[in-house]
Amino acid sequence: MKAWHYTGQPNTIELVNIPEPEVKPGWVVINVEAAGMCHSDVGIVDGTGQGWISKIPIVLGHEVAGTITDIGEGVSGFNVGDRVGVGLFRIPGETKKGLGSHEGPNAGSAPGLYVDGGYAEKALVRAERLVHIPDNVSFEEAAVAVDAIATAYHAVRDTADIRIGDVVGIIGLGGLGMNGLIIAAMAGATVYGVDINESTFDTAIQNGAKACFTEVRELKHLKPNVIIDFAGFGTTTAEAIKAVVDGGRVVQVGMGKNKATINTAALVTKRVELKGSLGSTKEELDQIYELLSEGKLPLTLTEVPFEELDLALQQFIEGKITGRIYTRPRANLER
Repeated sequence: MKAWHYTGQPNTIELVNIPEPEVKPGWVVINVEAAGMCHSDVGIVDGTGQGWISKIPIVLGHEVAGTITDIGEGVSGFNVGDRVGVGLFRIPGETKKGLGSHEGPNAGSAPGLYVDGGYAEKALVRAERLVHIPDNVSFEEAAVAVDAIATAYHAVRDTADIRIGDVVGIIGLGGLGMNGLIIAAMAGATVYGVDINESTFDTAIQNGAKACFTEVRELKHLKPNVIIDFAGFGTTTAEAIKAVVDGGRVVQVGMGKNKATINTAALVTKRVELKGSLGSTKEELDQIYELLSEGKLPLTLTEVPFEELDLALQQFIEGKITGRIYTRPRANLER
């Protein structure tokens, strides 16, 4: 079958032919009907995010949805033909990420990170990661939801604990941040957006933002009690601590840079709570699929032909892509 391999070569993936996966106890094989491309793939291929993966070469693609074709011994609750999304939530007992950590019975199973992922025609998936997709939710919506929506949902509803009446700043209005903005507005907060790309502002306002700015410091006079940083470029974290009210909360989601220098005097004297947020839970992904089914989470998605996935990655690297893109690895097989 065709798959895109990351082999360790900087900033590139290669289209290769590899054997189809064989089912094993506790796992299923799926036809990959849609796979989303995430900006964290850029960090993996440029070397700064190699701590996220457990082996090289690896088939990337951690936003995955498909149809079950084969079921391993011991799997219950699923049948051949079921439409499923593959969650990135933590599974008790699994080992953590890191190159060379993928061996053993308790190895990590997140697709595109610990095991081969969705940039392939088929994938082997641990059954505990599966969530049924409602009939009226498309594969591409379901695939993108497992990270781009689920991570934002968890950050807003759980880590930031957004409530009615909160004043919230959202830093970074790309695919992840825009979803966070929508979810915060749905929760009843007054929401403001921040991004250096002003072309995102109209969409943000349509999705519930009261106003948008190009600088984080412009939030300060609005007295946000919560700021969620979906960019994470170091300076954004530092500015968020300055802009949030005394006793406020800053939630860090984005990892544009691995390090940030913050004003610890501001952190301490303002009694700012600084929290990190990662991933989601299986229950949250179920809730998100229900919201998608009800039409409450608008998504703007762009399809990239599977054969051109390397070109899309280059555009991501060059900062030319905003929003969420996906590919259908089996599109040519359908013809």
